[in-house]
Amino acid sequence: MSKVVNRQQINHVLSFYDASLDTCTIAPLGNGLINCTYLVSNQDKQFVLQRINHQVFKHPEQVINNAELLSEHIKQKHKLNQYALSPIWQIHTNAGTAIVKDNGSSWRALNFITDSYTVESVSSPEQAAQVATAFGQFTAALADFPAGKLNEIIPNFHHLDTRLAQLTQAVNTDPAKRLQQCQQIVDFCLAQQDFIEQVATLSESLPIRVTHNDTKINNLLFSRASDKPIAVIDLDTCMAGFIMNDFGDMVRTCCSTEPEDGTNLTNMAVKIEIFQALAQAYIKSFSGTMSELEKHSLVVGTQLLPFMLGIRFLTDFINGDNYFHTKHPLHNLERAKNQLHFFTLLQKLAPKLSDIIQACD
Repeated sequence: MSKVVNRQQINHVLSFYDASLDTCTIAPLGNGLINCTYLVSNQDKQFVLQRINHQVFKHPEQVINNAELLSEHIKQKHKLNQYALSPIWQIHTNAGTAIVKDNGSSWRALNFITDSYTVESVSSPEQAAQVATAFGQFTAALADFPAGKLNEIIPNFHHLDTRLAQLTQAVNTDPAKRLQQCQQIVDFCLAQQDFIEQVATLSESLPIRVTHNDTKINNLLFSRASDKPIAVIDLDTCMAGFIMNDFGDMVRTCCSTEPEDGTNLTNMAVKIEIFQALAQAYIKSFSGTMSELEKHSLVVGTQLLPFMLGIRFLTDFINGDNYFHTKHPLHNLERAKNQLHFFTLLQKLAPKLSDIIQACD
């Protein structure tokens, strides 16, 4: 168990679910960096117990409420055979609530899907297609859910102008006195005005959908029996947004030959065969309901997500590493260089990637 969660606190939270450490075992689950997540097991049942990170999610009740609305919608679609994956839902306490408040912490329980596992990186075009299909089906199933009902969990999470404003503020104050180490990279970011304007113009016209906003492969559960995705998990950042952001994050996390903090940038390349598999499967998963403008936007999303995350890493570096967990003083700077180099590669390949997308049906 986490060092900051003691046995007494866990036992008190478990009591809201008619469970205790006398009859249950509890073990850390997954490798997420935000929430503390555990698997609770006894002879009769298993469920996931999670403490929500108040530093990232300032209003945990809103996270809980969004998840209630989305999981109920997905469950109904699943019952009607309109959603092939398994729903994830919050288990209510013996008092009928979906949240437990305890000593300044917020907890919830979730259903656990047995014989499942998570994957950290895409290994083949076939697996990439499975990833894109799962996330596409999830978004498509929420097409008739009114996005305006959802709380904005992290304001302006994928809003480029906001991220640029945060970078500018960090540059102007230089609180950790690190600007001199990265001025050239800052200048590169601020010089991308044509792309920044392209994103702003496109965003004015795109339809707003419910999007996942964290479409990494490790936010899927895979079946041990079939080795295929069976559930979309981690709905905490589901908010109103654009599908170009979800597609862009898939490309960002699946298509680079280097890890997110890799420093061998001369060897970095875009995995075209993985990109093609993602594009084909993602577009197909919408069953013809993706508009032509949304389809066009996907190639912009591939560039936007590494550019925006590069800016976030750079901003955090200048501010003194206050947001992202780092392993050494230059970690965020190396991440920023990595993502911005990937952005540059994707920009150069944009015509080819656009042709691939337009050929998909």
